[in-house]
Amino acid sequence: MNRFYLICTFLCVPFLTKTFGQNFQEGDSLLKRKQYDLALLAYERVYFEITEFSDTTLSSNSLQEAKNNCVLRKVYCLKTMGKFEEASKTAQRFELNNLSDSRQLLLRNEIVVCYFLSGFYEDALSQIQQIRFFIKDSTLTQQTDIWEILSLVHLKRYAEAKVIFKKYLERKHISMDVDEVFSFEKKTGFRNPKKAEALATFLPGAGMIYSGKVKEGVTSLILQLATLGYGGYSIWKGYYFSGFFSGFGLFQAFYFGGIKRTGVLVEQRNKNLTDKYAQDMAKVIMKLEE
Repeated sequence: MNRFYLICTFLCVPFLTKTFGQNFQEGDSLLKRKQYDLALLAYERVYFEITEFSDTTLSSNSLQEAKNNCVLRKVYCLKTMGKFEEASKTAQRFELNNLSDSRQLLLRNEIVVCYFLSGFYEDALSQIQQIRFFIKDSTLTQQTDIWEILSLVHLKRYAEAKVIFKKYLERKHISMDVDEVFSFEKKTGFRNPKKAEALATFLPGAGMIYSGKVKEGVTSLILQLATLGYGGYSIWKGYYFSGFFSGFGLFQAFYFGGIKRTGVLVEQRNKNLTDKYAQDMAKVIMKLEE
């Protein structure tokens, strides 16, 4: 018991004798030196100390602010490391009750950004709706329009994105041909995964060619014809074991593998196109924000 008390005292006393800013100095210093893992540990230690050994003379608002600042630093650190999904999970630890609109907007917007960078566009949209629900001042929430537009483009919900973009332009008093900006909406570059797999099922390699990978499709067709031919020739010559297991076995592996590969290629193509359209949209918005 005495040993546990001494451990608690050792951890608690140094923390309580310093300001919150001083307690963040170690993590901030490590972050500047790009020692990210150590910085995360330092921030987590401070969060633990704030939570478990809080100064009873401080108000609940001060403690809440200290914890939020600690979590925010961890989020910045994880974003710098490129760990966006982990950053979005960490951002869920923000305590958002009883905050001013400006402070709440800062933290909630950070959650939106983390979800967006993680590729969780539906979650980003959900968080944007929460911002508009909890923060009544529309002049503060207008900046979320950008993230909403880009998230909707990533989700290929172009009609909804155009509506938000028009409002965005009206608010900035900018005249622009919205249909021209969203010209990618009418492009037919996307491929249907089910159609691609159906083509690959009835004609090996056709699905890959449909997805835009002509060389890979032709190669797949040649390999499947070669293994099928080898199997048939071996059986014709009386090498039944070799023909069945080597020839037809390889053919089956290439055949079903080709169907699966076709689906992957189509999804990859569609994602690349979606990302390109979103990047084009982001460039337009960045120019308007200059």
